Amino acid sequence: MARSGLIFGDTGTFKTTAIAHLAHYIAEKTGKATLLFSADGGGWGPCQEEIEAGMIRPYRCDTAVIPLPILRKVSQGYWPANPEETDISRVDFRPIPWAEIGGIAVEGVTSIGTMLMRHVADKNLKTGEEGTNPFRMPIMVDGTIREETFAGNSRGHYGFVQNQLYGLIMNFGSLPVEYFLLTGHDKKTEDGDRQTVGGVAAPGKAISALIPTWIGDCIHAQDYQVERKATMAKLGGKAGETEDVTTMDTVCRYYFKKHRDPVSGIVYPAKPRVTHGAVTKLDAMYPDGFFVPTPDHGFDDYLRALDKLAAESAGSGSLKGWRERADEKLGRGKVATQPTTHPPVLVATK
Repeated sequence: MARSGLIFGDTGTFKTTAIAHLAHYIAEKTGKATLLFSADGGGWGPCQEEIEAGMIRPYRCDTAVIPLPILRKVSQGYWPANPEETDISRVDFRPIPWAEIGGIAVEGVTSIGTMLMRHVADKNLKTGEEGTNPFRMPIMVDGTIREETFAGNSRGHYGFVQNQLYGLIMNFGSLPVEYFLLTGHDKKTEDGDRQTVGGVAAPGKAISALIPTWIGDCIHAQDYQVERKATMAKLGGKAGETEDVTTMDTVCRYYFKKHRDPVSGIVYPAKPRVTHGAVTKLDAMYPDGFFVPTPDHGFDDYLRALDKLAAESAGSGSLKGWRERADEKLGRGKVATQPTTHPPVLVATK
């Protein structure tokens, strides 16, 4: 089973850049490439250098085609042999060559959930219930009047899509790679006590708090807007006339511990996946429970830190040699000694 992680946060919190960092980590550790399955509309621009180098092999799921079979086959370990093909009927999905692939990134759970909800409504699929209030509208295409069907999502659609997301994430996590990374957006939702909490943006309320439990490392990308003042030539002004302009820069922190949003005070989930013996050491490395990603590094350095702690825990500590001590205490592994004398033999008498 692959190690797994989730990075969720607002748009512009360098989640795609984190995929590029993951690819460098995978290449360094395994010498293999990373697959990128993208359902987001923003594209994979931050990973373009790694894509051109062959370090990342991307495939974008077109929302205009039937997404369900594509998602299922990719999560089961298949990848298109011709990913540039635009005609879905001609895309050939084949088993992933694991000798060449060491990581998988899926971007992202929010877009996939939205895509599936739109798909089941547009097709008016009956998943326990049909879409609500279906209606048709005419449109002329190639000189012929056709009709397009529209419908709202039913309660059954929510349950169906949530189950599909669970199955997909479980499938990806079982693939034979070093690391599986999932990204998504964050949102405010309500827990069972109707308290407002932070969670992962996905169809419905209950699933938002559940998705982090399906993944190993859970990181919330918290963004902060910082003012930056600059002096530049005044628009429409005279030569040499200037004016002060205020712009907003985005600063981001990747929290691996629960924390509060600095503006709303809402608590967002986050957790590391480390052994209990490494928790204190991880706190010492990142005393504030977060690290700051840069264009060059961030998530890759975090994974290296976890690897270092895991190696230290395995090579030292009070549990080293536990098996030998237990065997000695219980007498296991010793050769049984034979008695030097035989017990007296009883002979029956008349």
